[in-house]
Amino acid sequence: MSKLTDIKSWDTILTQGEMEEIDKIASRPRWQFGASSNPAMPHKKFWKMDIKGYSIFDTVIPEKMDILLPFKFEILDYYLNGHTRGLDGSMHTDDADYTFLIFCNPTWDLTWGGKTIFVQDDGRYDSVFPKPASCVLFPSDIYHWAEDTTREFYGIRVTAAYKLKKVENNDAEPTDI
Repeated sequence: MSKLTDIKSWDTILTQGEMEEIDKIASRPRWQFGASSNPAMPHKKFWKMDIKGYSIFDTVIPEKMDILLPFKFEILDYYLNGHTRGLDGSMHTDDADYTFLIFCNPTWDLTWGGKTIFVQDDGRYDSVFPKPASCVLFPSDIYHWAEDTTREFYGIRVTAAYKLKKVENNDAEPTDI
């Protein structure tokens, strides 16, 4: 199993204009309720939106990932996740080599909760705050879940999730945009 030290994060990878474009897409009535991350916990459902066909998700973000990631990859799947009050995620791993998660809300406040939490078998854990336009890359075999939002937040916590297959290591270090 991978370690928490294998998790990489970047503060801001999207421009204000890109964030506005994503917010417009996420505000459309295309959300579907009933997605589940863990077959053993089918009652733990969340919102999901198919985003294929939108240039920002099909081209712009993958081009940024090409610059940031220290390996070549194939995108297996990508979509928006949505969590509202009371819809914390279930602890799970993903069916991929790596997961690239982008926090898409244009604003976020510490009092709203909504962190992504990572845990190892030995009980050690870490979390990533959903800072707007930030992202996190982690090996998909690390257990993780979305923390519930607090009663102070009345919207939908949105992340773009990319499931990646590592195809070649170019021995490069991750970079900043």
